[in-house]
Amino acid sequence: MRAIGAALRAQGGRRVLVDHSIGCIFETRAVETTARLEAANQPSTFGESAMPNHQRSATRTTTLAHQPGSIPGETGLRAADRPIVTTQELPSAVPLMALSTGFWAFKTLAAAHELDLFSRLASGAAITVAELAEALGLHQRPAEMLLTGCAALGLLEKTGGRYRNTPLSETYLVKGKPYYFGGFVQMADKRLYAGWGRLAEALRTNRPTTWDPAVQSSMFEGEDPTMLALFWEAMHSLSTMTARKLGEAVDLSHFRRLLDIGGGSGAYDIELCKQYGALRATVFDLPHVAAIAAGKIAEVGLTDRIETAGGNFFEQLPGEHDVHLLSMIMHDWDEAKNRALLRRSFEALPSGGAVVISELLVNDEKTGPAPAALMSLNMLIETEGRNYTPAEYSAWLEEAGFRHVETVWFDAPAANGAVIGRKP
Repeated sequence: MRAIGAALRAQGGRRVLVDHSIGCIFETRAVETTARLEAANQPSTFGESAMPNHQRSATRTTTLAHQPGSIPGETGLRAADRPIVTTQELPSAVPLMALSTGFWAFKTLAAAHELDLFSRLASGAAITVAELAEALGLHQRPAEMLLTGCAALGLLEKTGGRYRNTPLSETYLVKGKPYYFGGFVQMADKRLYAGWGRLAEALRTNRPTTWDPAVQSSMFEGEDPTMLALFWEAMHSLSTMTARKLGEAVDLSHFRRLLDIGGGSGAYDIELCKQYGALRATVFDLPHVAAIAAGKIAEVGLTDRIETAGGNFFEQLPGEHDVHLLSMIMHDWDEAKNRALLRRSFEALPSGGAVVISELLVNDEKTGPAPAALMSLNMLIETEGRNYTPAEYSAWLEEAGFRHVETVWFDAPAANGAVIGRKP
């Protein structure tokens, strides 16, 4: 310690701080004070007020209590002269906890849906813990935990010891409701959850995990019919709510015939034709998918305005439509196939026609938003595609011949925007 004291004297205007708790020596520059020490035994202050703001935020410095004399056997610095340099405040680990346990919330929702809890509580019905336990054949302990969990997640509300659906659950989780979302919940639970469990494998192999490309030509070939039915119900529920927002954000009033390329169950066409009374539409998809759409269209009584056509959109597109819709389609395919599809769309449209690409768009910086970035990873376990950016879509549209390209943003479950190109 004497050697260190000598070194201190040699440093002159520099202070060397000894921190015995970590066995290190810190060096700092002396801080000018507004008043000089009046006596050798008068302590000086060395605190945050003398430091620039950026230094204060990086390092917190405190001063020991005033005590006369030196600290025996150490550096000869008075106690009040010896700053304590503490480590920078750590960021909270709470976000990591939320990320790590995110599946807890999902599996609570999935289990409640599987037990038909929300449909049981439809139209204002309420239930106690004991009643739920008896109705479902559960012990009271797990029945109470399920109800508590659903209430904590905003799926149920409690009044006077009885639980009932919140408006969110009543609108989207009751079977038979127009905007029933349960199909997607069930698909995520029964199909996607297992595939995401093998995400690291998908990253290493660049191959989907929900089906085997080595023995299947597509994700639908050889698939369990029950799982396929779940898939189409899930897509219908997602598409219905998203189409409603798309129709509000993009003005389709000056178009007369819409071609829904890869239109699936026809949810977009049904919703858009409801919004635009003069619009007619065609769902164009593989023949077995077009048959599913025909059934959905008949259910809502729109067969006079919406028709279906079977075919492969990579081979040909029907003519006589002045607006093309590509919704949640292009994220399934690689860049080469998407460019080819847009060229085919350009060729099929008349002058003045338009194509609308509705997707969860990744930002041009490729830093988010989270729903689009995570959907892109979902494409890794399901398809050969990914979620693209407005800049990428815009470049492909212009390459195909489209002009006046613009991006319109909105907020919906399956899309956050649309990139629109017009044929001169």
